[in-house]
Amino acid sequence: MSDSIAIPDRPSLNGARLIAIAAAVGFVICLVDYFTPHGTIAHQWGTLLVLVSTALMTWASCWIAFGSMPRWLLILFEVLILLGILGTAVCAYFLEAPALLVFMAIALVGWIWHLASDSPRISAS
Repeated sequence: MSDSIAIPDRPSLNGARLIAIAAAVGFVICLVDYFTPHGTIAHQWGTLLVLVSTALMTWASCWIAFGSMPRWLLILFEVLILLGILGTAVCAYFLEAPALLVFMAIALVGWIWHLASDSPRISAS
């Protein structure tokens, strides 16, 4: 038996897809904010940090949603995605980018959905 996870119809994939969508939209928002002339966060180092973190979050969540990987790598990506969501939300707060903050909250909901739908059910009996 293989230790890889490759089940395309798992309900937990919807949470990973939600993370990927929220991170991709956050990337686009941050990209527009970075290149907007005379914007509040135009050409700032913090904006570049958020661009990189949302790109990595999109890549990792797409790999979880559409790829096959060993269990230890899945757990590593889940932890790194949570750290990325929280770090990007803090950066969005300090950069005063409320739309990005909203999409990081949506990504956090997707992360919780991903973990909750993957957990085993506990019987009361």
